[in-house]
Amino acid sequence: MTDKDKKRAYFRLPALCAVLLFAPLFGCHPDEKGAARREATPTAVEVLSALQEVKVEHRSISADVMPWDILPLSFKVGGRIARLLFEEGDEVKKGQLIAVLDGRDYRLMRELARTQVDALEPHLARAEKLLNIEAVPPAKMDELRSKMELAQIQKSQADAQLSYSRLTAPMDGIIVRRMASVGNMTDPSHPIAVLANLRPVKVILPVAQRDLRLFEQDQTISLHDKSTGGSWTGKVHSIGFAADEKTRTFPVTVAVTNEDLSLRAGMILEARLPVAQHEGIFVPFDAVNRSLEGEPSVFLADDAKGTALVRNLELGPIVGDHVLVERGLSPGDKVIVRGLVSRGDPITVKGALIASEGSKDTQEPGP
Repeated sequence: MTDKDKKRAYFRLPALCAVLLFAPLFGCHPDEKGAARREATPTAVEVLSALQEVKVEHRSISADVMPWDILPLSFKVGGRIARLLFEEGDEVKKGQLIAVLDGRDYRLMRELARTQVDALEPHLARAEKLLNIEAVPPAKMDELRSKMELAQIQKSQADAQLSYSRLTAPMDGIIVRRMASVGNMTDPSHPIAVLANLRPVKVILPVAQRDLRLFEQDQTISLHDKSTGGSWTGKVHSIGFAADEKTRTFPVTVAVTNEDLSLRAGMILEARLPVAQHEGIFVPFDAVNRSLEGEPSVFLADDAKGTALVRNLELGPIVGDHVLVERGLSPGDKVIVRGLVSRGDPITVKGALIASEGSKDTQEPGP
């Protein structure tokens, strides 16, 4: 580049900078035209037609299923297990034989006791005859009788110990746990199985202090399993008088017959109890907005202007996923429930709901 060209470029540079600096003052910014076009495009929204309705507030309490009775099964005497006549999950009846010990030692003890009794019987009979003719001193007779009584006691004890080597079910139930195998040594302090009575079952509700008023003796309670959709009914069997030290809740026991054994120990059910009834206009909780000061409001569809407007509200209790509007709405108002809008935005209504479609669950969680 020659010196002359360099001078021309030097003098053109200030002019170019001036054009770039003052150009925005003499025309529209390119984004402004696009923004104007976007503002003119109505936002599609869905609305909820407000109406007067009644909703029942429910309390939902999670509950644990427990056997009505649960017993560890163990032999009354020690020994080696010879037979186990059950498996986990087996249903057994009261008096049914479920396990046997090796009873050889107990049979020997019984035979020894029986032999002692058999040996003493003829001596005692002969002594009684001689006693009648005063040929045997009374003291000798008392000694023989004492020996016979002791031998009979030992025989009865041996018979009992031999019978204890056979274990029978003390009640109807289901073997929920097996804790031994054939060949194991066992004794009264080591259970071999756990037997549970699941007809009926206990459903234990941990109830907060505020909700104790909702329960009374023999009250019918509805129970549900959310995972399977199953439902059962039971009756209140007892209401606890002492709170749990950790949770500060009171145990309420509900008895469920469970004849089909559809309920098993350890299941979690849900009890739903009516708490209160509310009447008024309800809106979905998600449709309520909050200002920086915490004031609640909703967007309404203004049919006359085709725009969104803001309505401030006074709210009441929350029922499920809806909230009661104490003041601010009238029947027929169209509350915008879907669609992102601001005050004064043009809108077009693409769908309308009725109030009862907004919520199918009016429960509130328990403790």
